[in-house]
Amino acid sequence: MREETGSRLAELRDGMRLAAIPFGVAIALAMLLVPRHAAPGADDVPVPIADAHALAHSAEIDHDLAERARRETLPGAVRGLGSAMRAYHTLEAALDGADPSRLVAARRAIDVALTEARGPGEVRDEAMLRLRALELEGFIAEVRRFEATGTQSAELSALAGGFVSAMTVAGWCEDHTLLPDESALRTMYKQMWNGLVGFEGRPGFEPSLDEQRALYALFLSSPHPSAAMRDALDAARRGASSPKACAAVVEAERSATEAWRLEHIARLASIDPTYPEAFARGVAAFRRADYHASAQAFRTWLDGHTDGPLALRARTFLRAAEAGQAE
Repeated sequence: MREETGSRLAELRDGMRLAAIPFGVAIALAMLLVPRHAAPGADDVPVPIADAHALAHSAEIDHDLAERARRETLPGAVRGLGSAMRAYHTLEAALDGADPSRLVAARRAIDVALTEARGPGEVRDEAMLRLRALELEGFIAEVRRFEATGTQSAELSALAGGFVSAMTVAGWCEDHTLLPDESALRTMYKQMWNGLVGFEGRPGFEPSLDEQRALYALFLSSPHPSAAMRDALDAARRGASSPKACAAVVEAERSATEAWRLEHIARLASIDPTYPEAFARGVAAFRRADYHASAQAFRTWLDGHTDGPLALRARTFLRAAEAGQAE
């Protein structure tokens, strides 16, 4: 009788073990199906959205200025400035960084021409705006020709110097296809033109807020390390002789890329108060493994935004940042 009872108990225990197997599998599957708190990715950085109508209006103003430059002869001093700038850009494209003394002399010629072209009053400013608009339209046309043919024309070199080379180094030109859309290209050219003649911040010459949003959408969605960091990374990559060293270079490149993006997040926030700076800083800091800065940024965002489209994501990312700090 005892043997029979013991046998039945053993059978019961075996049955319970067998019954527990599918239950355990179900629990494991359920755990796999539970949504996990994903760490921030590159796509989680908010990208500014430019108003399409505002961009079209800016392009229309530039076109009208260019048309007027074609109909009416520009003042001689303004034409002289344009010629000095073309000479500088042509030399820049040809030298590719060699013999900087020649570039210095060409830069000095621009300064002399600018002194003559920059007369008092709005009339001379308007003439220079016409010059810039004319060159801007030529630049866009030459960029499209480059994309169609793969050849950088002499005219593109005269208008933009080492532009194609700079786009390639930044990772924004593959074969002969450029990543920036036309709105970003237009803003980029205006900023380059302004920088060459020292007109940054000059009333009437600064790109509009929506034009700058179009450019910063490119910057924040496709960042890259700064020029100085690129050189350092190239040197480190050449010296990396083990898997561990190669992995360290990859992480250093990621950190440098996010540092560049953080710099441009701050610049955008300084001109666009509607941009969610703290949230963006949280994502970029997390991606460069600066979990302390990331958590601080997400807390700052949540202090002022307890609800809204980014609040839930900010809480999720804050938990991920705090977990990163605890490791």
